[in-house]
Amino acid sequence: MSDLQKLSAVKAVFLDMDGTIYHGSKLYPTTLPFLEFLKKHNIKWNYCTNNSSRSKSDYVKHLARFGLSASEEEFYTSIDFLADVLHNDYPQVKKLFVLGVPSMQQELSESGFEIVDDAPDANIVSFDKTLTYDRLCRAAWFLQSGVPSFSSHPDVFCPTDQPTVLVDSGAISRCVELAAGKELIQLGKPHGGFLTNAAARLGLKPGETLMIGDRLATDIASGVNAGTLTCRITGEGADLASYADVTPDFSCDNLGELQAIWEKVLA
Repeated sequence: MSDLQKLSAVKAVFLDMDGTIYHGSKLYPTTLPFLEFLKKHNIKWNYCTNNSSRSKSDYVKHLARFGLSASEEEFYTSIDFLADVLHNDYPQVKKLFVLGVPSMQQELSESGFEIVDDAPDANIVSFDKTLTYDRLCRAAWFLQSGVPSFSSHPDVFCPTDQPTVLVDSGAISRCVELAAGKELIQLGKPHGGFLTNAAARLGLKPGETLMIGDRLATDIASGVNAGTLTCRITGEGADLASYADVTPDFSCDNLGELQAIWEKVLA
Protein backbone atom coordinates (compact mmCIF):
# COMPACT_ATOMS: atom_id res chain seq x y z
CA MET A 1 0.00 0.00 0.00
CA SER A 2 1.41 3.42 -0.96
CA ASP A 3 1.75 6.29 1.53
CA LEU A 4 -1.14 8.09 -0.19
CA GLN A 5 -3.36 5.02 0.19
CA LYS A 6 -2.37 4.81 3.85
CA LEU A 7 -3.24 8.49 4.26
CA SER A 8 -6.74 7.86 2.95
CA ALA A 9 -7.23 5.21 5.67
CA VAL A 10 -6.10 7.40 8.61
CA LYS A 11 -8.71 7.57 11.39
CA ALA A 12 -6.85 9.77 13.87
CA VAL A 13 -4.07 12.36 13.88
CA PHE A 14 -1.50 12.97 16.60
CA LEU A 15 -0.41 16.61 16.63
CA ASP A 16 2.71 17.97 18.22
CA MET A 17 2.07 21.53 19.37
CA ASP A 18 4.89 24.10 19.43
CA GLY A 19 6.49 24.16 15.98
CA THR A 20 3.49 22.36 14.45
CA ILE A 21 0.24 24.19 15.25
CA TYR A 22 1.81 27.32 16.75
CA HIS A 23 5.20 28.79 17.59
CA GLY A 24 5.59 30.56 20.90
CA SER A 25 2.68 33.00 21.05
CA LYS A 26 1.80 32.77 17.34
CA LEU A 27 -0.89 30.42 15.99
CA TYR A 28 -0.13 29.30 12.45
CA PRO A 29 -2.82 30.43 9.97
CA THR A 30 -3.12 26.88 8.60
CA THR A 31 -4.06 25.33 11.97
CA LEU A 32 -7.78 26.17 12.22
CA PRO A 33 -8.54 25.20 8.58
CA PHE A 34 -6.70 21.90 9.10
CA LEU A 35 -8.71 21.07 12.22
CA GLU A 36 -11.93 21.94 10.37
CA PHE A 37 -10.81 19.58 7.58
CA LEU A 38 -10.31 16.77 10.10
CA LYS A 39 -13.69 17.44 11.67
CA LYS A 40 -15.40 17.44 8.26
CA HIS A 41 -13.99 13.98 7.48
CA ASN A 42 -14.66 12.55 10.98
CA ILE A 43 -10.96 12.15 11.68
CA LYS A 44 -10.10 12.31 15.39
CA TRP A 45 -7.11 14.16 16.73
CA ASN A 46 -5.06 14.25 19.92
CA TYR A 47 -2.41 16.75 20.92
CA CYS A 48 0.66 14.65 21.75
CA THR A 49 3.47 16.47 23.51
CA ASN A 50 6.57 15.64 25.51
CA ASN A 51 6.29 18.98 27.29
CA SER A 52 5.53 18.34 30.98
CA SER A 53 5.60 22.00 32.01
CA ARG A 54 1.79 22.18 31.87
CA SER A 55 -1.03 19.90 33.01
CA LYS A 56 -3.77 18.93 30.58
CA SER A 57 -6.01 21.50 32.29
CA ASP A 58 -3.32 24.14 31.70
CA TYR A 59 -3.06 23.11 28.04
CA VAL A 60 -6.82 23.51 27.55
CA LYS A 61 -6.49 27.10 28.81
CA HIS A 62 -3.33 27.64 26.76
CA LEU A 63 -4.99 26.61 23.49
CA ALA A 64 -8.04 28.71 24.34
CA ARG A 65 -5.79 31.79 24.12
CA PHE A 66 -5.25 30.88 20.47
CA GLY A 67 -9.00 30.48 19.94
CA LEU A 68 -8.75 26.68 19.95
CA SER A 69 -11.43 24.83 21.89
CA ALA A 70 -10.17 21.58 23.43
CA SER A 71 -10.96 19.13 26.21
CA GLU A 72 -8.51 17.31 28.46
CA GLU A 73 -9.39 14.05 26.68
CA GLU A 74 -7.81 15.45 23.50
CA PHE A 75 -4.30 15.41 25.02
CA TYR A 76 -1.79 12.62 25.50
CA THR A 77 1.38 13.85 27.20
CA SER A 78 4.64 12.47 28.52
CA ILE A 79 3.02 12.52 31.97
CA ASP A 80 0.21 10.27 30.71
CA PHE A 81 2.71 7.88 29.14
CA LEU A 82 4.80 7.80 32.31
CA ALA A 83 1.71 6.94 34.38
CA ASP A 84 0.67 4.25 31.86
CA VAL A 85 4.13 2.65 31.91
CA LEU A 86 4.27 2.61 35.70
CA HIS A 87 0.76 1.18 36.06
CA ASN A 88 1.23 -1.46 33.35
CA ASP A 89 4.88 -2.47 33.70
CA TYR A 90 5.73 -1.57 37.30
CA PRO A 91 2.56 -2.33 39.31
CA GLN A 92 4.61 -2.49 42.52
CA VAL A 93 5.41 1.24 42.25
CA LYS A 94 3.17 3.33 44.51
CA LYS A 95 5.44 6.09 45.84
CA LEU A 96 7.29 8.54 43.58
CA PHE A 97 10.09 11.03 44.10
CA VAL A 98 9.53 13.61 41.35
CA LEU A 99 11.72 16.34 39.93
CA GLY A 100 8.88 18.11 38.14
CA VAL A 101 6.62 21.15 38.26
CA PRO A 102 3.72 21.12 40.76
CA SER A 103 1.12 20.48 38.04
CA MET A 104 3.01 17.34 36.96
CA GLN A 105 3.14 16.11 40.54
CA GLN A 106 -0.59 16.80 40.85
CA GLU A 107 -1.42 14.80 37.71
CA LEU A 108 0.66 11.85 38.93
CA SER A 109 -1.08 12.06 42.31
CA GLU A 110 -4.46 12.02 40.54
CA SER A 111 -3.25 8.93 38.65
CA GLY A 112 -2.96 7.08 41.94
CA PHE A 113 0.64 7.68 43.02
CA GLU A 114 1.89 9.10 46.31
CA ILE A 115 4.50 11.86 45.92
CA VAL A 116 7.24 11.46 48.55
CA ASP A 117 10.65 12.86 49.46
CA ASP A 118 12.04 9.67 51.01
CA ALA A 119 11.97 5.92 50.34
CA PRO A 120 10.33 6.11 46.87
CA ASP A 121 9.44 3.06 44.81
CA ALA A 122 10.50 5.01 41.71
CA ASN A 123 12.49 8.15 40.94
CA ILE A 124 11.22 10.55 38.22
CA VAL A 125 13.28 13.26 36.50
CA SER A 126 11.52 15.84 34.33
CA PHE A 127 11.26 19.54 33.51
CA ASP A 128 11.30 21.41 36.82
CA LYS A 129 11.05 25.16 37.34
CA THR A 130 11.10 24.52 41.11
CA LEU A 131 14.43 22.65 40.90
CA THR A 132 16.75 23.00 43.87
CA TYR A 133 20.29 21.71 44.28
CA ASP A 134 19.35 19.45 47.20
CA ARG A 135 16.56 17.75 45.23
CA LEU A 136 18.82 17.37 42.17
CA CYS A 137 21.36 15.59 44.39
CA ARG A 138 18.61 13.42 45.88
CA ALA A 139 17.47 12.28 42.42
CA ALA A 140 21.06 11.33 41.56
CA TRP A 141 21.37 9.42 44.83
CA PHE A 142 18.18 7.44 44.24
CA LEU A 143 19.40 6.54 40.73
CA GLN A 144 22.82 5.50 42.00
CA SER A 145 21.21 3.49 44.82
CA GLY A 146 19.24 1.33 42.41
CA VAL A 147 15.76 2.84 42.74
CA PRO A 148 13.92 2.36 39.41
CA SER A 149 14.49 5.75 37.78
CA PHE A 150 12.85 7.36 34.76
CA SER A 151 13.30 10.42 32.58
CA SER A 152 9.89 11.64 31.39
CA HIS A 153 11.22 12.80 27.98
CA PRO A 154 14.57 13.40 26.25
CA ASP A 155 14.10 16.99 24.97
CA VAL A 156 17.04 19.11 26.16
CA PHE A 157 15.28 22.45 25.59
CA CYS A 158 11.72 23.75 25.19
CA PRO A 159 10.80 25.70 22.03
CA THR A 160 10.37 29.44 22.57
CA ASP A 161 10.19 32.64 20.53
CA GLN A 162 11.76 34.58 23.41
CA PRO A 163 15.49 35.49 23.82
CA THR A 164 16.30 32.68 26.24
CA VAL A 165 17.05 28.95 26.43
CA LEU A 166 14.44 26.93 28.33
CA VAL A 167 16.37 24.01 29.84
CA ASP A 168 14.20 20.89 29.59
CA SER A 169 14.00 17.37 31.01
CA GLY A 170 16.75 15.87 28.85
CA ALA A 171 19.37 18.34 30.08
CA ILE A 172 18.37 17.89 33.73
CA SER A 173 18.38 14.11 33.23
CA ARG A 174 21.90 14.16 31.82
CA CYS A 175 23.10 16.08 34.87
CA VAL A 176 21.60 13.43 37.16
CA GLU A 177 23.03 10.58 35.05
CA LEU A 178 26.54 12.03 34.94
CA ALA A 179 26.58 12.55 38.70
CA ALA A 180 25.19 9.08 39.46
CA GLY A 181 27.21 7.21 36.85
CA LYS A 182 24.05 5.38 35.73
CA GLU A 183 21.36 5.89 33.10
CA LEU A 184 17.69 6.68 33.64
CA ILE A 185 15.01 4.69 31.82
CA GLN A 186 14.03 7.01 28.96
CA LEU A 187 10.33 7.57 28.25
CA GLY A 188 8.37 10.06 26.12
CA LYS A 189 8.72 10.46 22.36
CA PRO A 190 10.59 8.81 20.53
CA HIS A 191 9.58 5.73 22.56
CA GLY A 192 7.27 3.71 20.31
CA GLY A 193 5.00 2.94 23.24
CA PHE A 194 4.03 6.61 23.50
CA LEU A 195 1.97 6.55 20.30
CA THR A 196 0.97 2.90 20.67
CA ASN A 197 -0.68 3.83 23.97
CA ALA A 198 -2.14 7.03 22.53
CA ALA A 199 -3.73 5.03 19.71
CA ALA A 200 -5.04 2.38 22.12
CA ARG A 201 -6.82 5.08 24.12
CA LEU A 202 -8.72 5.94 20.93
CA GLY A 203 -9.47 2.28 20.22
CA LEU A 204 -7.16 2.29 17.20
CA LYS A 205 -4.04 0.54 15.96
CA PRO A 206 -0.94 2.69 15.25
CA GLY A 207 -1.26 1.94 11.51
CA GLU A 208 -4.60 3.77 11.49
CA THR A 209 -3.01 6.99 12.73
CA LEU A 210 -0.75 9.81 11.54
CA MET A 211 1.89 11.58 13.68
CA ILE A 212 2.58 15.20 12.70
CA GLY A 213 5.48 17.14 14.22
CA ASP A 214 8.59 19.18 13.52
CA ARG A 215 11.28 17.20 15.36
CA LEU A 216 12.84 14.18 13.67
CA ALA A 217 14.38 12.87 16.89
CA THR A 218 11.13 12.79 18.86
CA ASP A 219 7.95 13.31 16.80
CA ILE A 220 8.91 11.44 13.64
CA ALA A 221 11.04 8.81 15.37
CA SER A 222 8.17 7.99 17.73
CA GLY A 223 5.86 7.49 14.75
CA VAL A 224 8.38 5.25 13.01
CA ASN A 225 8.95 3.26 16.22
CA ALA A 226 5.20 2.83 16.79
CA GLY A 227 4.30 2.10 13.17
CA THR A 228 2.20 5.20 12.44
CA LEU A 229 2.21 7.25 9.27
CA THR A 230 4.38 10.36 9.76
CA CYS A 231 4.54 13.94 8.49
CA ARG A 232 7.30 16.40 9.36
CA ILE A 233 6.50 20.12 9.42
CA THR A 234 9.47 22.14 8.16
CA GLY A 235 8.26 25.76 8.07
CA GLU A 236 8.77 28.78 10.32
CA GLY A 237 9.35 27.84 13.95
CA ALA A 238 10.05 24.18 13.20
CA ASP A 239 13.03 22.54 14.89
CA LEU A 240 15.11 21.62 11.85
CA ALA A 241 18.22 20.95 13.97
CA SER A 242 16.62 17.80 15.40
CA TYR A 243 18.25 14.75 13.80
CA ALA A 244 17.51 11.04 13.78
CA ASP A 245 18.14 8.34 11.20
CA VAL A 246 14.48 8.20 10.19
CA THR A 247 12.56 9.41 7.15
CA PRO A 248 9.04 10.85 7.41
CA ASP A 249 6.39 9.57 5.01
CA PHE A 250 5.50 13.19 4.20
CA SER A 251 7.42 16.43 4.61
CA CYS A 252 5.38 19.65 4.39
CA ASP A 253 6.05 23.31 5.02
CA ASN A 254 2.85 23.59 7.06
CA LEU A 255 -0.47 21.89 7.81
CA GLY A 256 -2.09 23.58 4.83
CA GLU A 257 0.27 21.82 2.46
CA LEU A 258 -0.56 18.46 4.05
CA GLN A 259 -4.27 19.29 3.87
CA ALA A 260 -3.99 19.98 0.13
CA ILE A 261 -2.39 16.55 -0.41
CA TRP A 262 -5.00 14.86 1.75
CA GLU A 263 -7.95 16.58 0.03
CA LYS A 264 -6.81 15.20 -3.34
CA VAL A 265 -6.56 11.70 -1.85
CA LEU A 266 -10.09 11.88 -0.44
CA ALA A 267 -11.64 13.54 -3.52
